[in-house]
Amino acid sequence: MENHNIAIVGLGRVGSVFLEKVAGTESVLNVKCVCELADTNGKKFAQENCVPVVSIDDIIQLGVDVDIIFDFTGVKKVADILSAKLAESGNNYTQVAPIRLARLVWSLIGGDDYLPEVSATKYQSYADMLLAQQD
Repeated sequence: MENHNIAIVGLGRVGSVFLEKVAGTESVLNVKCVCELADTNGKKFAQENCVPVVSIDDIIQLGVDVDIIFDFTGVKKVADILSAKLAESGNNYTQVAPIRLARLVWSLIGGDDYLPEVSATKYQSYADMLLAQQD
């Protein structure tokens, strides 16, 4: 079975759980790198497990060494930026996967585990992050 190199952008609640699952299994997904600006549990997990934490530009520079970029930011503008930067670089191989594809992959590798739903606004997510910092 062919291995697939992936990058993950956004390590909030959903992206962190996805990273932990794919990094901790004998899956065909090889996490090349992740991109997260905030200090999240997912970013900490990546650093502790020697997964490079890089910028979006660094992901784009990897070129065809990345098959799929999973975007867990939930921000359409980020997906648009990723697609535009891939096009500018001439990379028509690497694909930006929407959350629906991530959920499909999860269902295939996750067993009885479920990828968490996120229905909060970005403001609620920001408030949650601030509250977590106070703990």
